[in-house]
Amino acid sequence: MTPRSVLGTGLFAIGLGLAAAIAGAASAPPDGRYKKQGDRCVWDAKDSGPNQCTPVTAGRFKKERGSCVWAANESGSNECRPSKGRFKKEGSACVWNGEDSGSDQCDPHKSK
Repeated sequence: MTPRSVLGTGLFAIGLGLAAAIAGAASAPPDGRYKKQGDRCVWDAKDSGPNQCTPVTAGRFKKERGSCVWAANESGSNECRPSKGRFKKEGSACVWNGEDSGSDQCDPHKSK
């Protein structure tokens, strides 16, 4: 094989791999959506379609290296709830404060 044919064959194989990856991503199952349940906006990982609502505060609790942490940039169901901390109202926002105690002042999953 000449260097040119080897290069052409390699580029063709890369193109096929890229096309397969794009096709696989396009047919991937849905990641879930937010659904309205009363005045709450909850994540349903098994449902598809457009979100029915937007929660007041995006995020979820997740297990990370043996602890339970608030992941503000993630969607999905909570995996845990820390024993210390609470959601506090700060203006119109509902934020997690891991150093505070008492009952939650707001519900982050309330629908906007």
